[in-house]
Amino acid sequence: MDLQSGQNAPVGGGLVRLALTCDPPNQAASLDVSAFMLNAAGRVSGDGGFVFYGNPSDPAGAVRLDPVAATFQVDLARVPMGIERVVIALSIDPGVAGLRAFSQFRALRLSATSPNVDLQFPVVAAGMTESALIMGELYLRNGAWKLRALGQGFVGGLAPLARNYGVDVSEAAPAPAAAPAQRPPAPPTAPSRIDLKKREPISLEKPAKGFGQIEINLNWTRGQVKRGLFGGKSGGIDLDLGCMVEHADGDKDVIQALGERFGRLDAAPFAKLLGDDRTGESDSGETLLINGDRWAAFKRVLIYAFIYDGAPHWAAANAVVTVQAPGSPELVVALDEHSTGKGMCAIALLENDGGRIRVTKLVEYFAAHPQMDEAYRFGFQWQAGRK
Repeated sequence: MDLQSGQNAPVGGGLVRLALTCDPPNQAASLDVSAFMLNAAGRVSGDGGFVFYGNPSDPAGAVRLDPVAATFQVDLARVPMGIERVVIALSIDPGVAGLRAFSQFRALRLSATSPNVDLQFPVVAAGMTESALIMGELYLRNGAWKLRALGQGFVGGLAPLARNYGVDVSEAAPAPAAAPAQRPPAPPTAPSRIDLKKREPISLEKPAKGFGQIEINLNWTRGQVKRGLFGGKSGGIDLDLGCMVEHADGDKDVIQALGERFGRLDAAPFAKLLGDDRTGESDSGETLLINGDRWAAFKRVLIYAFIYDGAPHWAAANAVVTVQAPGSPELVVALDEHSTGKGMCAIALLENDGGRIRVTKLVEYFAAHPQMDEAYRFGFQWQAGRK
């Protein structure tokens, strides 16, 4: 059975063999395979939970790596209590064959097999500029293990990917015994992109010069959408980006195109919406700016989008929101869960966490503004509006 990104399938509860292959196969030597055994917080519980060429098995022997064959033998019955996910990743070793990005491969594949399971997840590598790739994960749900296909790129290689899961890679890991030479230390670079998972927050540390201008962008599928019994077409999908702001002094505000509440940066609410893309034809989508130099004035910011006109359901929009602060990794929030009967989506919550920006992916749907407001307790009075 072939899986597509985002799909999952049960794998049973015994031994599962995971294999990672590439096309062309003669470039396999340039790839490192690794696994991260994660708790409910999405972090490894210790260095033993990072399985790679320098640590080919976790202490319990539940996940065993053959680095030459690029395969894992996973005994799900031996996975320690508290471990809820086993993430399987590929990364490029730039010291071998001179490769720098997955675009230099034609395709990659994750296979999961057991006596009763044969799952395949092919990934087309064309255009991929990343040097690390989260291929998939085994995850525990209601007492049963499943495999989820992901194919999420991660810029920066193995070191920043490992740090994202709580692994300290400040020192070079030992090379495998059969290796002809010691691998160079992992570079101390930060990841340039992080794909957020629902309810697993990321905190951005405040740079010495402050956050500067924080940019929040909403982008979605362009073009027309089929509507009606006879296949007629509507105009382009119209999603609107907005936010609810609560400041530390208790003041609150709403920034959105509906009602022409575009905000401003140089004074309260220190947030501004740049225009309104009515059709989705703009390559840049819609952008909201936050004055990060005034972040101390903020308590929280709820980022949301709503369907103003034209989109019959959220799946047709295929929307993505990015949060980018200068000097920090780009945070990506994919609207990868959908609701066909509700026009509002609470996308992400930004909170002032002791001067840091704590970002949590929400992706929760509501019928309209008042219902979302009630859920997050902003307390606004709502009335019909036009743009």
